[in-house]
Amino acid sequence: MEKYLREIHENVTSWIHEIVPFVQKAVRNKLTINTKSSDFDIVTDVDKKVEQFFREKIHQAYPSHGIIGEESDNTNVKNSFDCLWVIDPIDGTTNFVKQKDHFCLLISFYEKHVGQLGYMYDVMNHDFYYAIRGHGAYLNEKRIEKPAPIRLREGLVSADILAWSQHRLFAELLDRSFGYRYFGCSGIDSIHVINGKFAAFVSTRSGPWDLAAQLIFAEEVGLKSSKFDGSPVNYTVGGDWILANEGCYEEIVELTKRF
Repeated sequence: MEKYLREIHENVTSWIHEIVPFVQKAVRNKLTINTKSSDFDIVTDVDKKVEQFFREKIHQAYPSHGIIGEESDNTNVKNSFDCLWVIDPIDGTTNFVKQKDHFCLLISFYEKHVGQLGYMYDVMNHDFYYAIRGHGAYLNEKRIEKPAPIRLREGLVSADILAWSQHRLFAELLDRSFGYRYFGCSGIDSIHVINGKFAAFVSTRSGPWDLAAQLIFAEEVGLKSSKFDGSPVNYTVGGDWILANEGCYEEIVELTKRF
């Protein structure tokens, strides 16, 4: 690994382990909750504090780098910097509030729009996932092997039920797969694809922070990713996207192209 990437990786690892105890403690405390686009689109004081924590660390260590964060105004950020970070401070805020589980931290680092480092921390399970471009993906320092091929008929599929439930293609996707599961957290759902427990995760309404880290993992463990029409995902824009095992990707894209 290049020296500068090793330094960044060591810094991010340190930052994550510094902030995780705060998040774990916050789960047990009273939260300040506000709404964003609707009554069901919520943000907590913890989301904001965690994002601010990472922003301060990044600005201090790398003042020339740009940052895209879920809880910030990202106007004109994406095309203004050669080095860009993408942060979701609490991915799965509703789960964080309602379940006290099934949420994670997502961070990624891109250089000239090439994903270099991706991080996902499953807070309540103490599982630290990271991916380094050209050097593989890891869970708690143990390398993650490429999942065995899974045909759609043999695999579980996760999909955004709120967006898909009234669409006929949702029923067709479920009918073709072995079954359906959905955590409601892009990171946790993606982790299950990376670990070979799910065949695919399909989402219609993702922000950059919901997918930027996972795209790096996909490259390192041999998964397939794309937009619904099969074109590449723009990590600075988000939108619809697929993360899939190679054994079922083509069949899923054949469906989603008609969405």
